Amino acid sequence: MRSLSAACLFLLAAFLPAQAAETWSFADHPHPDFTDEYSAEEDAIFSDLEAVGSGFRNCAARITFEYLIYNRRYPEFAFTHDFNEGLELWKRHVLETNRAASSFCIVIEVTEELRELYSYEFATPTEGLFCGKPGRQPRNSAEDRIMALLDRLVSYAATGNSFALPALSEVEDWSDIRLNPDIRYYVEARHERRYGNEPAPILRDTVIVLQGEERLAFVEDAMARNDLADVIATSPDCSAFTPEARAAKREAARGDPI
Repeated sequence: MRSLSAACLFLLAAFLPAQAAETWSFADHPHPDFTDEYSAEEDAIFSDLEAVGSGFRNCAARITFEYLIYNRRYPEFAFTHDFNEGLELWKRHVLETNRAASSFCIVIEVTEELRELYSYEFATPTEGLFCGKPGRQPRNSAEDRIMALLDRLVSYAATGNSFALPALSEVEDWSDIRLNPDIRYYVEARHERRYGNEPAPILRDTVIVLQGEERLAFVEDAMARNDLADVIATSPDCSAFTPEARAAKREAARGDPI
């Protein structure tokens, strides 16, 4: 029966339109949420994963399994998307909707690899590489990988996910990366306001001093639209906020000494 079902799916794939991958709608094809019942076979796989020490304690296994559940629910998705391309599209859908338990895992996979690359054994100076947006071209394979992971983390944060937003701002805690003031303010404020709080006043004041009241208003408007991409696209180059550039702007804001 399983082989017959598989044959039917492959026949279905042969007749799917080529543009299906471009027109796929996650709104029309959402991931099964927590109230949906998985099949007995899927429940058995969960049990097997737990028995061998995987399941919830293994993020890679959890992500892969839930992605396979999605493909079982919508087999045409699997036949119209490259595995890795489809996986990234599905991840962003999950982060936007929180319709799968692997939301945290999707984010932690990226941040854990970044932390490893920034650990003592793999340490590499990345000054000017990234400030919430690309700053310069990578200079070696380690920076290539770091930049690819940061791009993914930014795309995850752009969904507004409650795990991804703080993960982006926290890169400053364990790396030499410094986000542009407007990007940092957006990320912090968007996350804090989810819980009825406000970001640290210094973040707002820094935007005003270095970028002006008008820029702060722009960021606030983008926040209301959940549009991190617009803030990043219009944020100045990373070179605008080097320590030297910041010091010069603060001095200019004070005015000429009497």
